[in-house]
Amino acid sequence: MRYATPNRSAHRATPALDLSLLIRRLPRASAGQHRQHPRTQARRRRHVWREPYPTMHLLTRGLAALIVLGICMTLGFLIVADERSAPATRDQGLVSRAADPEPLTVPEAFPAGAGGYRVENALVQTDCTVAVTGDLQSTLSGYGCSQAVRAVLTVPDGGYEVTAGILNLADSQSATAVADRVRVLVETGDGSFTGMSGGPMPPGTPIGWRARGHYLIYCAITAPGGGPVPIQGDPRLPQITGHLLDTYLSDEVLGRRG
Repeated sequence: MRYATPNRSAHRATPALDLSLLIRRLPRASAGQHRQHPRTQARRRRHVWREPYPTMHLLTRGLAALIVLGICMTLGFLIVADERSAPATRDQGLVSRAADPEPLTVPEAFPAGAGGYRVENALVQTDCTVAVTGDLQSTLSGYGCSQAVRAVLTVPDGGYEVTAGILNLADSQSATAVADRVRVLVETGDGSFTGMSGGPMPPGTPIGWRARGHYLIYCAITAPGGGPVPIQGDPRLPQITGHLLDTYLSDEVLGRRG
């Protein structure tokens, strides 16, 4: 079988491929993209330069918060320091017996109706050891106790009897040392306070004490006649102790000297 082949005239009739059409249809991405790329980068760079502004705003707010916190902490420190220095300033006249040489008296410490209590008996003694038992006797002698001012008080409702006292020591350091020693000896049972008769307090007697200046103040609560407290959990017991030691003996009696 033969295949027909076009003659020369047929070849001439076939139109030639127009390369210009192909060139026109080709995309012009290369040149255009390179011309637009710097502008795009410039826009992005301008956008990046705007980002520090929110960061600086946050840093400024954080710095302001730190400044406010520092001011608050400084004010708190000054307030605490003032509160801590207030007792020292208040007790300048009670820092030692040399600064407060006048001896205590019964009318000064336990006048009639002292603190709203009925005063049954009161006296001043120069031998402080009669007011305590056990190792507290040598403790008071070693810290230069010169006076024991004591009284028996009756609580207004008649349910309790209180033995209260003020011990006159050499200085505030001595009073603090004796107060710390009382805590140890009372807890171990190696020392305590006595009643007006000189006998020891009954077991379980509620006892309270404080150091104020060069004085040690204390109280022991018993039943009428010096017997054991009938109700150990009575909420009136800490109220009596707080009122007698903090309000009356500390603020009213010794406060007048400070």
